[in-house]
Amino acid sequence: MRGASWRFWGLCACAGMLSILTGCASVTHGTTQAIKIETLTPAGRVIEGAECRLANDKSEAMTLSGQSVPVKRSGGNLSIHCTHDGQAPAGGQAVSRVNGGMVGNIILGGLIGVAVDASNGSGFNYPSWMQLVFGEQRYFDRSAQQGDQALAGVKLGTTEVAAAAPTPATVPRKDAEREAERVAAPAVAAAPVAPAAAPEPVPVARASAAPTAASPASPVRVSLDDLNALLPAKP
Repeated sequence: MRGASWRFWGLCACAGMLSILTGCASVTHGTTQAIKIETLTPAGRVIEGAECRLANDKSEAMTLSGQSVPVKRSGGNLSIHCTHDGQAPAGGQAVSRVNGGMVGNIILGGLIGVAVDASNGSGFNYPSWMQLVFGEQRYFDRSAQQGDQALAGVKLGTTEVAAAAPTPATVPRKDAEREAERVAAPAVAAAPVAPAAAPEPVPVARASAAPTAASPASPVRVSLDDLNALLPAKP
């Protein structure tokens, strides 16, 4: 019996030394924590399905409001930003606090375990359930949460809906086509246009005159007197 008792206490001592060396919180809590985000209107109506982004110095996660998402534990603040159509953004800052695992290391004097829990974030807890309000920026402190009840937080300021981008002026289709052609076509100097040559006159064929038929010679009549005139005179 005495030997079995020594073995039991030896195992307990080894387990204690292991938890001190590796970090008590790392063993009991792990390095991630499930966080639920809920979004409400200023009137208190719950709206589910908003897109939420959670980020700290160790990780970043996306989820929809109404659901839980695992987040890396850290001693740094957790930034939360949720958006939904028709609503101003909902923002928040969550502050983590030391959990029981870290306190156990401090009490037992396990400085190595404290350093491990602090470095990997396992020694800290964020609020496990936070209610964000559209149009507001809120502050959530783990020390103000009762158990795992929803934490409303403290209002720090307001947010506004992002202004819509101005719509570019529409250009008539014909004007746009002309502008596109003007930009696409290279600038070429217009060559001078030569005047059109006058048409050459077309020669007109003239009809040749028909040859005149020779009129028949009229007969010559010679009288006796004319013959006598041709004869030499008598001596």
